[in-house]
Amino acid sequence: MKRRINLSIGSDTLERLDQLAFEKHKNRSQAVTDLVWDAKVQYSQIRGQTNVDELLNPPKKHGKK
Repeated sequence: MKRRINLSIGSDTLERLDQLAFEKHKNRSQAVTDLVWDAKVQYSQIRGQTNVDELLNPPKKHGKK
């Protein structure tokens, strides 16, 4: 599902984004998407989502015996 968002960027950044998009034969939106997906992230799990392994093997709770 695609969502529309508004970004505020400076004119120099916009020129650079347009140049990048032009060189890669893409539009601005596609260029931004590529930049986001090519960037290295610290945590591979997307914020707010549950890991599939945790669903299949929930962590054991340390409770009273």
